[in-house]
Amino acid sequence: MSSDNEFLCFINGEPADSILVSDRGLSYGHGLFETIKISNKIAPLLRYHLERLTEGARAIGIACNEALLKKYFYQLLEMIPEDGVVKIIVTAGSGKRGYFYNKPNSTCYILQWYPIDTNFSLPRAQGVSLKCCQHRLPISPLLSGIKHLNRLDQVVARAEWEDEFYDGLMLNQDDYVVECVSSNIFIFKSGTWITPEITECGVAGVMRRYLMDDLFPSTGYIVKEVKLAMNDLLSADEVFICNSIAGILPVLSVDSHCSWPRGNYTQKIQKELYKVFPCYQ
Repeated sequence: MSSDNEFLCFINGEPADSILVSDRGLSYGHGLFETIKISNKIAPLLRYHLERLTEGARAIGIACNEALLKKYFYQLLEMIPEDGVVKIIVTAGSGKRGYFYNKPNSTCYILQWYPIDTNFSLPRAQGVSLKCCQHRLPISPLLSGIKHLNRLDQVVARAEWEDEFYDGLMLNQDDYVVECVSSNIFIFKSGTWITPEITECGVAGVMRRYLMDDLFPSTGYIVKEVKLAMNDLLSADEVFICNSIAGILPVLSVDSHCSWPRGNYTQKIQKELYKVFPCYQ
């Protein structure tokens, strides 16, 4: 475990920074992860993170003890020196070589803390530009919505640009818009908020869920989940992306092919989010 306040790591509740080479998370990506914003010793969306993690664990056959995970989380929370990000990784643990998994009682819980190295105030205020990625997300309904450890599609897509874009727009094999490399996406069109459905591929972000389940209904807006064609995105009145670390970021353009304002409706949603969670201001 690092002692220079740049990195903390606990594995199964003990200070450590390495795992067995036989761990199935390393060998096969057999695991899940959550990246959790910490502000003033508070994790604003912790409930949503833990629910997604435990639901994902059930889907891929990992025995996840939520009570034990919470214990490890709060243990780490007491030790962090400043605001930052806690990353939780839960793997199937070590097992025999081969794909077959006999569900051993060896779940591995890895919790890491990092300081936040990005100031999101400027992109929140001024907006961001997106790259339309050439790499397409594969259709995989069983894994849809889950934040599993295999992020190769995102790694390949992120290699398509340097720093000229904030994030990359990702489509599926049928050319429907699904998400961004590290964010979910919403559009405002004809008085309605719309977001791509996450049923065949993609990650169901916790900020996306919070907005859909709580914030939008509280402000009286209707939200629809649809198969979002690129033409529908490009003809939107306003667009924003979101995740649990950055909050809500207005989108100004995609590949410079079109442009949107930092619209009034997006700003209203941003302000409503700030009221509940000031850390996203």
